[in-house]
Amino acid sequence: MAASDLSDRLQSERSQLDYFVQNMAPTALVVPTMIAGVAAVLSFWGGILPAIVWAVVVIGTYVAFYTVTKRGRAHDMTDEAFQRWRKRVVIGNLLGEITWVSATFIFWQTGDVLNNAFLLCILAAHLAMAIGHSSIYLPLMYGSILVPAFGLVLMPISTGDPLFMAIGGVAGVYVYFLVVIGKGINRTSTAMLALRDEKDALIQRLKTEKRVAEHERSRAEEANQTKSTFLASISHELRTPLNAIIGFSDVMRAETFGPVGHDNYRQYVDDIHGSGQHLLSLINDVLDLARIEAGRLELNEEPVDLGGIAEDCKRMIGLQASERNVTIELDMPAQPPRILADVRAMRQLWLNLVSNAFKFTGNGGRVTLFAGTTADGSIRFGVEDTGCGMDEDELARVMNAFTQGNAQSHTGERGTGLGLAIVTGLVDAHGGTFGLESTPGVGTRATVTLPRARLIHAELSPARVRA
Repeated sequence: MAASDLSDRLQSERSQLDYFVQNMAPTALVVPTMIAGVAAVLSFWGGILPAIVWAVVVIGTYVAFYTVTKRGRAHDMTDEAFQRWRKRVVIGNLLGEITWVSATFIFWQTGDVLNNAFLLCILAAHLAMAIGHSSIYLPLMYGSILVPAFGLVLMPISTGDPLFMAIGGVAGVYVYFLVVIGKGINRTSTAMLALRDEKDALIQRLKTEKRVAEHERSRAEEANQTKSTFLASISHELRTPLNAIIGFSDVMRAETFGPVGHDNYRQYVDDIHGSGQHLLSLINDVLDLARIEAGRLELNEEPVDLGGIAEDCKRMIGLQASERNVTIELDMPAQPPRILADVRAMRQLWLNLVSNAFKFTGNGGRVTLFAGTTADGSIRFGVEDTGCGMDEDELARVMNAFTQGNAQSHTGERGTGLGLAIVTGLVDAHGGTFGLESTPGVGTRATVTLPRARLIHAELSPARVRA
């Protein structure tokens, strides 16, 4: 037999015997009580002393068998220990059956029909119970059948009485029927135990995978926290020299202390100033994102007028919009919603969305800042443009940090790829949701939705202001 087949067989036998041991507990008191009752009846034919001796021997054999059986736990043993224990269980069961059946030979009264009928009925009942209990494991079942069947079938036949011989024949059919039933129970229980073992193994694997996943998640969170802390720290360190570079280059551009000299120097100063501004913008974005990811973003909540912030954003981008003939519109109620939020976060959030929309909207296009409430009282605001738009792949990609779409900026500005990631973080911090809808060649609509609990002024006029 192959090693794998032997291992599978032993695993199956372990499950069967464990199940058999578990089912012994409910009968621990029933069997001795039943033995005592049978002995009490047998005392009428064989006398009190033989009945007591028989009962003591049978109960003693059962207690020994029960002790040996309960002392072992199949799944905790080595293969060698299990095989030794299994043999003791089978032998103990066989000895118990022999002591039971000995009553037939000790107390049988030839010619006493009542005595004979009682003993045969006891054997038949015992055989049925033994089959039901031991059919989980075939060696136990065969031991439980062989000895009782010997007494149940051969004892009546040995009398030579035609009636009892007929009873012995019927008993033989009865034994065969019990064997068939026992094998069927064994097949069903074996399949059930195999499924149970597979389920337990699957649960154990899932628990193990869960522990591994939780450990890996913890490590990833620690790594992410370390990364965010590092970015926040290094960004602070870089901002100071960058501010000096930008400030000094601005002084040189303005020629505050006298002419720079060569025209190439002026061009270099402009490049230094522009590069410094871009790098500072990138560092500021990284710092904001790191603070959000590290959970160090503290909201200073106060009443915020979304209409006022929209006006500020329109004014900040108005000059550039005029130069490119891009229309900036406001689409909101006559009395815009006022919310409880962090005003700096709301300003940064909306300015990021407006800058993105303006950057990818061609000359003669339109950028609309909108705000209002929904039917359930939620606050909804954002920016809509008539720019180049994005397909589904770009929409999924631009929501990630340091990622940009494929479209070319109409302003020539170099993006950091952090704007929408910062917007998402700020919106999450306020308990809201952020979504993008876009159609290539038509435009993009960026929408922020905040919960109703943040709404301060709920009475909105149906009239809307477009400016």
